[in-house]
Amino acid sequence: MGCRVCVDWMVKIRDSLHGTVELSGLEERLMDSSPMQRLRGIRQLAMAYLVYPGANHTRFEHSIGTLFLADKICREAGVGAEARMKIRASALLHDVGHVSFSHEAEAVLRGKLGTHEEIGERMILKGELGDILAEEFSKSEIAGIYKRPLGGIITSDIGADRMDYLLRDSHYTGVAYGVIDSDRLCSSISVVKGEPVLLERGLEAAESLLVARFMMFSTVYLHKTVRIASRMLQRSITCALLDGTLSACDAIGMSDAVMLGTLSKSKTGGKTARDILGRRLYKRAHSFPLRAFQKLGASQEKLEGELSGSCGCDVLLDVPHLSAKTRVRLEKDGKAKPLSSESELVASLQKTQAARMDVLVICDEKDCAKVGKAARRALG
Repeated sequence: MGCRVCVDWMVKIRDSLHGTVELSGLEERLMDSSPMQRLRGIRQLAMAYLVYPGANHTRFEHSIGTLFLADKICREAGVGAEARMKIRASALLHDVGHVSFSHEAEAVLRGKLGTHEEIGERMILKGELGDILAEEFSKSEIAGIYKRPLGGIITSDIGADRMDYLLRDSHYTGVAYGVIDSDRLCSSISVVKGEPVLLERGLEAAESLLVARFMMFSTVYLHKTVRIASRMLQRSITCALLDGTLSACDAIGMSDAVMLGTLSKSKTGGKTARDILGRRLYKRAHSFPLRAFQKLGASQEKLEGELSGSCGCDVLLDVPHLSAKTRVRLEKDGKAKPLSSESELVASLQKTQAARMDVLVICDEKDCAKVGKAARRALG
């Protein structure tokens, strides 16, 4: 099904980062749909508001910003009008499948619900979103754009999604590391054989984005206290699922506030949820390199159980996950090559990230001394 190329821009939105964002009539209806409006209640940075008080921005506004930047890339790269409108719709809906508390809750619920991309795809194919999209688009095409090469305009490591969240997260946390040159990046992306590639003139801007992302991970996303709160949330969700207070399917429709309120009623996980609400957080008793944890060959759950048993108190481990290698291809001398092979800076960042990763052993503050001693003895 082809889409209408001649677009009447029906609504203008004033975005805090990008200024005026224009939406078509269909895009406005997608934005006003129940699945999209739910994103107003889901913070972009989940538990980071407990460390950075301004980090209350949501997946909803990020979705609008991603549409704006994806459209800008399409126009700069000369993407055709029909494909551009499909990319815009997909960008607006790219986070619609997020459960409350986003990636932190997804880590627990993924086995029952799938990833947020898979949840979003199901929501687009069936229900309110699908009915709206079907008026102008093929639902399956919009739902599956993220799987196709052209979807890299949204999802690649220099795509619209990452550009917007770095700019937005930096703005609302007050951490300057996320400031990037999005104008330069958008004008330095070309589409070759249906795949977005970085032109050589944009190398420095792309390197700057990847440095910014690395610094934001170190400073914000993997901040020690953020990690502790996130791990406590995951424990509470696990307990609530087991005792029946929470069902995985219900979690799809919840906002952050509703989720935390539900968790607080759990017989086994309620205290942890209430501690999060009151910012009574666990403390770090010990930490050790991720590489050392990987060499142990033991599961996170097994080590948590052993330490909790030997110490007579609740002990949790937060194990970070390394991001995949940079998915950016640089067009140089008429050929598209992996960016990491052409940039010593990017290759160095990947090695540094791996070297800095550590596992946190956390518990109630009053138990830190004995847990730290036991952890050092058991884990090194």
